[in-house]
Amino acid sequence: MDTPEIVEEILAHHGVKGQKWGVRRKATVGAQEVVVSDKRKKIKTSGGAGHPAHRDAVSVRKTGQIARKSGVKALSDQELQAYAKRIQLEHNVKRLQYHESSVPVKFVKTILGQTGKKTAETISDEGTRAVKRQLVKKFAKTAAVAAA
Repeated sequence: MDTPEIVEEILAHHGVKGQKWGVRRKATVGAQEVVVSDKRKKIKTSGGAGHPAHRDAVSVRKTGQIARKSGVKALSDQELQAYAKRIQLEHNVKRLQYHESSVPVKFVKTILGQTGKKTAETISDEGTRAVKRQLVKKFAKTAAVAAA
């Protein structure tokens, strides 16, 4: 074999042809979900069933990050209105989708929500008790040193 023939046999393309940097394809049931992420700006948003995230959703995520890092005073009136409107619309759609779900699904969500709240309260109470125990030990040591 000649050297060019060996090189052609060795070289092979690995990966997906036409795949763009920063776009990941997740295997889901049925269609694939496309996740768009920009590492430099730390923005991650996704569409479902093979649909990419809409440019409005991406721009709102950018605006939200600016608001979190620099405060809402760094946003113009238009950006702030667009951000508030998009967040409110997303919230309304989630609420409507919950009401459209079947009775068993609602039941499971309710039970899981109650269990999560109880678990969070239990963990919070245990954390408070642990902090109190540590403070009591610390003050007991301080009092013992002061008394000696």
